[in-house]
Amino acid sequence: MRILNHRLLVKFVDDKFILSTMNGNIHFSSYEYFKKLEEGTKDKGKSDKNENAGFEIDEPKDHIILYRISSKDEPSLGSNNLTGAKLLPYRKATWRTSYPDEDRMYGISCFTVIDPYKDVENGQVKSSFIIDISEISNNRRLLLFPEDELIKAINDFATKNKKNGKGYSITYGDAEYLKNNKGKRNGLQKDPSYAKQHEWRIKTNMDILNDKGNMILPGLDIGLVRDISDVKFVEINDTL
Repeated sequence: MRILNHRLLVKFVDDKFILSTMNGNIHFSSYEYFKKLEEGTKDKGKSDKNENAGFEIDEPKDHIILYRISSKDEPSLGSNNLTGAKLLPYRKATWRTSYPDEDRMYGISCFTVIDPYKDVENGQVKSSFIIDISEISNNRRLLLFPEDELIKAINDFATKNKKNGKGYSITYGDAEYLKNNKGKRNGLQKDPSYAKQHEWRIKTNMDILNDKGNMILPGLDIGLVRDISDVKFVEINDTL
């Protein structure tokens, strides 16, 4: 049994990577990798076109979209002249600005966060939570990280590399599920359609990692379970 002072972070890992991860090798993939997953992938739990992009999501209740197709030699009528414009029916539209150089420069490592005060009932993870994450769990085993211990290890890593004179940025925390990340873009924002992933992530420069794309965080006491339903929470009351 582990004493949990904060939230619990879960990482779903393929069997071939379990030993390496339990030895403190936290793997990162670039934003470019995640965006390429969007091209023909069946793994919807990983792919996301909006990763590291500036985005704004429109719905018909918020705006209407009009379009006009001009002939080759026809002068522009300007955006305020709606002559010949047609209404474009749509369910959702995303205005997106991509940053391909950053997509290659930065990478992320993703976890699922379990909050004992919101996601647990009678000592067990709520069934609604398990359903939420079923797409990303994909029947893989779980590695368990107490949030406070992982944060300390990340900060120790950051301090060590700062002393070594390496230039980089590192960000971690809960994913923010927003329809618009204008003025907030720091790698933690995602489309609200992914909110059921309950994601917590680390973002850093790919070139600060080792040649396998790993951040090495030694000394972590990492748990291993077969299924999320095997994770049990017991409240401990301090007594004098």
